[in-house]
Amino acid sequence: MADTIIDRLNRFLGGNPSVQKVSEDVQLTSELLLLIRMIFADGEMQAEEALRFEKICVEDLGIAEKDIPAVVKYLKEFGYETSSWDAAAMFKGMDEERKGRLLLRMLDIAKADKKLHSGETALIRHTAEILGMTPQEIIAIRDGK
Repeated sequence: MADTIIDRLNRFLGGNPSVQKVSEDVQLTSELLLLIRMIFADGEMQAEEALRFEKICVEDLGIAEKDIPAVVKYLKEFGYETSSWDAAAMFKGMDEERKGRLLLRMLDIAKADKKLHSGETALIRHTAEILGMTPQEIIAIRDGK
């Protein structure tokens, strides 16, 4: 008998609290998808960007380091059809500080390799436009104003 998507999802979720957490929180799923897309926005994954992603996952998003590969696998299996636009649109109703933190995390990953590529700036700019945020608003959130 063929596996259903529910069967596959249940296997993924079985026993991994971080994957469970991500699967139950659409904003967290969307943020992780955008952060992963940021890693590849310049066409390749740099080690510094991957390390920054892991740091954000652990320190900011509460994902256990040992669970990150399982979370990424989950996102690859179940988030592949979600466009960057769709992922960013999940944040439209969020408060300005939450939207700003997403954009700052994206910028943090983009700058991790000490180079800001056109694909990275385009993804950040596009996401900011979808969220209706100006550079000044993002800077104010960064500076705690």
